[in-house]
Amino acid sequence: MLAKEVGPAFKDGFWRTGQFAATSDFAAEDKQGNQADCVTAVDCFIEKTIFTRLRQIYPEHKFVGEETTAETGNEYKVTDDPTWIVDPVDGTNNFVHHFPYTGISIGLAINKEPVVGVVYLPILDELYTAARGMGAYLNGESLPLIRPPVLTTPTSLAQCSMVAEHGSARCAKIMKSRLDSFARLLLDKEHGGACLQNLRITGAAAPDLALVAKGVAEMYWECGPHAWDFAAG
Repeated sequence: MLAKEVGPAFKDGFWRTGQFAATSDFAAEDKQGNQADCVTAVDCFIEKTIFTRLRQIYPEHKFVGEETTAETGNEYKVTDDPTWIVDPVDGTNNFVHHFPYTGISIGLAINKEPVVGVVYLPILDELYTAARGMGAYLNGESLPLIRPPVLTTPTSLAQCSMVAEHGSARCAKIMKSRLDSFARLLLDKEHGGACLQNLRITGAAAPDLALVAKGVAEMYWECGPHAWDFAAG
């Protein structure tokens, strides 16, 4: 399993040991000048390793990766061709702050539709795998692990737990729009809200989707994610 093969490098980066023990080796920096988004040498190393291995096996396939896309100005295109879509360290901010909800996301899309997904959270030792028509699994056990009813079968947002993200954009217009959306979800019904029972922000889209697959959240919501954020989910 390729995701697990790069797990040791991921853990070295997370704990600042081994090949990433030195600050200069870890090399964290703001991504394209955005202080709310960052990239490390670990991101680049893992993405390069995954793409090198996949190209050896599938030389005719296409490839989209978060870090190689950033290098070319954030422009990418998913076509009908078989395309591997990779986020080598989903939740990099979590990663640099030692928060364990961070992992490796590998998805395969054909005709612009996801057909295979792998999300590996090395620090939690959770490997999520799925293929169209073949079910989804966590460490080999069929998902969801937890099935409704938990308290009751949800019939409204007031009975649901949602995982969501606020994104890395920090301009006033975007932040106001997102905060307004959160307010509409959380406000009680008497004040025009949905009275969402629980809102969780973990800091990483692929682990968010894994929580939904696991059965510990009913839904995931985010504005403006990229293909590598959800391709494996």
